[in-house]
Amino acid sequence: MEPEFSPGDRIKVVVCTDEHDPLPAGATGTVTRWDPHPLIRQLGIDWDAPHAHRRLMLTLVAGGDRVTRI
Repeated sequence: MEPEFSPGDRIKVVVCTDEHDPLPAGATGTVTRWDPHPLIRQLGIDWDAPHAHRRLMLTLVAGGDRVTRI
């Protein structure tokens, strides 16, 4: 499987499914880590302000978080 993201890629949140404290659609950041496991693909993100204090990783699965590259 080819990586879909690389460290340094810029992303924008389309949907964040974190039920306790989701990031809003449109939040942006820089990919720091990409774990493309077959069932659970996770992105580590260095979030831009005003979300820079967040450490939330996104999980890209069917029905889960969605992002676009910017």
